[in-house]
Amino acid sequence: MNRISSFVQLAQAAKGEADLPAGADPYEDFDFSPYLSAEQTEEDLRKTWRVFTKVKDVLDDGRRLENASWRLWFRERNKAAAAAAAEELGGQEASGSLKHRKPSAVPTEAESAAALNNLQLDDLSLDKSLARAENKTSRMVGGMFGGGAGGSGKDQEESANAEARAKMERTRRLLSLLSKHALGDDPALVDDLLAWVHIDVLSSSEVDVKTANSVPKAKDGSPDMVAAAEAILPRDAAAAREFLSTSDVRARKRAAAFGHSLERNGANNFLLYLLRELRDELSFDIFSPKDGPMRGDYAAMGIAVRILDSKSTDYPQQLKTALSDYDYVVANTIMSAPVVNVASMMKLPTLTVIHEAWRPKDMDYYAKEVFLMPHLGKAEITGAFSAASRIVFPAEVQKRCYDGLYKEEAASVVYNGIPLKSINAFRKVQSRATVRASLGYNAEDMVLVQLGTVCKRKGQLVTAQAFSKLKQRLGESGKKLKLLMVGARYIRQHEIDYIDSIKEELESSGSLDAVTILDVKKNVLPYYLAADMILCPSLNEVLPLVICEAMAFERPVIATAIDGIPEALDDGVEGFLIPPDDADALTEAMAKLVDDEDLRREMGQRGRARVLSQFSFETMSASYREIIKSDLGSLEAPPLAMD
Repeated sequence: MNRISSFVQLAQAAKGEADLPAGADPYEDFDFSPYLSAEQTEEDLRKTWRVFTKVKDVLDDGRRLENASWRLWFRERNKAAAAAAAEELGGQEASGSLKHRKPSAVPTEAESAAALNNLQLDDLSLDKSLARAENKTSRMVGGMFGGGAGGSGKDQEESANAEARAKMERTRRLLSLLSKHALGDDPALVDDLLAWVHIDVLSSSEVDVKTANSVPKAKDGSPDMVAAAEAILPRDAAAAREFLSTSDVRARKRAAAFGHSLERNGANNFLLYLLRELRDELSFDIFSPKDGPMRGDYAAMGIAVRILDSKSTDYPQQLKTALSDYDYVVANTIMSAPVVNVASMMKLPTLTVIHEAWRPKDMDYYAKEVFLMPHLGKAEITGAFSAASRIVFPAEVQKRCYDGLYKEEAASVVYNGIPLKSINAFRKVQSRATVRASLGYNAEDMVLVQLGTVCKRKGQLVTAQAFSKLKQRLGESGKKLKLLMVGARYIRQHEIDYIDSIKEELESSGSLDAVTILDVKKNVLPYYLAADMILCPSLNEVLPLVICEAMAFERPVIATAIDGIPEALDDGVEGFLIPPDDADALTEAMAKLVDDEDLRREMGQRGRARVLSQFSFETMSASYREIIKSDLGSLEAPPLAMD
């Protein structure tokens, strides 16, 4: 459930601007009309499963809502709605089709149709609070997985701890800012400020405090605004100091994480995963030069997003001002070089994660021409390599690429992990045949999939050339070849031109009808499941996560033998390694896999075993945790001076 964790979120909630949680589909984007009639089959009802519940993301224990059977889901969903209705009626029995049915009974088809009709009509009223829908859903999930109405005891304890820690850190932050700006000497000033926050912000009738968790009720049954406000911040200076001195909860140190964008790609997904794993130890904010679709992912984790335009003339000064409030800096990708340099001047410990494989002579070209960052060049990039207090490479070969630019004692190699819990859950509950059918493929189709931003560096044009050659070779052999590319975006002109060149190649060879090119997708797991093999013929890489994820799905991989890829994939074992920019070699490798089902299966099984031993997400996050601890000594914030 989303929780209010900042004044910004409060303001957004007041204006009705709060984003839906990550993984939730807005009701207005779904056509419920076919499902509102009395005549419905169970298959019809099944189609509303994920959309209606508004829960799609993996839970903390790695299980998904989809793990439950359809009938269990429907039974618990109705039971939760009935309980909520009874509560709203002051304990009276719920009306309609829900009140006469025992909660534990499996509904008949007619009962299911009538109950779903009532539930949908209720929730289709879009002006009702999102918090109410989330509350119903969280009750249902808690009941499904062994907890009471409010979730399991463990979930409740973790939620309470998170709220207590959030209050601690808000209080500590407020008092430290007052001290920093010499405003905290007068207790009356603190009291006045907190009174304004309580009266004009937290207790305002315009703010739906029910979006906060566990809002107490007043004697008349209405939300207790005062108590709700005090759950977020103490009411005066004396209460604030007492709370800080007596609380068993200890505040985390503050860390600023910098990404080069909030678009969906491998490097940005890595940062999201890393912060999700480390957020219990450090209090993170995420900085980006521009907004993007991943803002909602961070908001769902309670991580604030801040936008700093890296192309502005006063960017270094903006960085200096922003970083003054943090204890640690995580700089993701080479594009964060200016952040590392400013942090170093401020004596802030900095962890830089390098995902790129740019030779020093090519740094100006990649920064200015490929990534359109005219303000960034070789001098600033190489300076950041030597300035970083810690620097991590995801492959040995990549570390060697930058020999001489960094302090040897500062450098480490940590292989990127993948979220195996998510993948395992997805594989357990999804049908390959169903996913393929939804994409327009049948059992006879041989589906070759390439995932990644469609651009020259990823080599999709080589794939198109090889695919055309393979189709011509097989002719009328009965093999129904299909090629699926996922990752097209139409932002930079050179990427648009590249997509056009791929289409021209396929059209000239008569292969265009067998190829699908999709835009960038948030959830790429279905494409692995649908694939018979995964292609990664990149011209420039480090060690792409797509290879590890493909092996987790037991799919053979064809990839170029460049950079760190041979550290993850052995030729002829988990797949094939080929020279870069070699369409003929790619054609030969694809032909071997197309013709041999046993080989595809065996390579897939060996790939799965390798992922489990080498690319565990738990191992990766533990390595980063130890690196950060060694830099900071302790992750706990020091006591705040109270006098």
